[in-house]
Amino acid sequence: MAFFGRFDHSLDERGRVAVPARFREELRGGWVTGHPAGYLLMYPQPEWEAMTAELRYDPIAQSGYSGYLRRLYAASQEISWDAQGRILLLPHLRQHANLTDNVVFVGINNVVEVHSEQGFQVQAGPLDSEEWEAMRRTVVSQKAGSMRPLIGEETPS
Repeated sequence: MAFFGRFDHSLDERGRVAVPARFREELRGGWVTGHPAGYLLMYPQPEWEAMTAELRYDPIAQSGYSGYLRRLYAASQEISWDAQGRILLLPHLRQHANLTDNVVFVGINNVVEVHSEQGFQVQAGPLDSEEWEAMRRTVVSQKAGSMRPLIGEETPS
């Protein structure tokens, strides 16, 4: 199943929010974690397992690698909900994504993003034609598996 669409829900005073009904079955047993850009990502179990299968702790790995693992796993929570379809988001996840009242769920193919209403407005704001073209080129480059730098990145020497 591919996730798509935008769904707006309210966070209650205890930190619970209803997961959109359209997403619930696929997300059962999955995981939610923080994204460095200040929102949350919800992964179905198979996606989470595929992503983390190769992320094994290595005591002699570079500190950046172990730091990444530490942050990823510390900021992760298994997805489970109550009878009303609500998930209790842990305080550190709510704080990471600045979730205080209105929550925006956005289905993006294999994952679901969870944004604060304000954060989503920034992430999904209008683009001028140059910004749109830069994004399109980035996607085409990524799909092609090209080693070309992403838009705005320096070319390695």
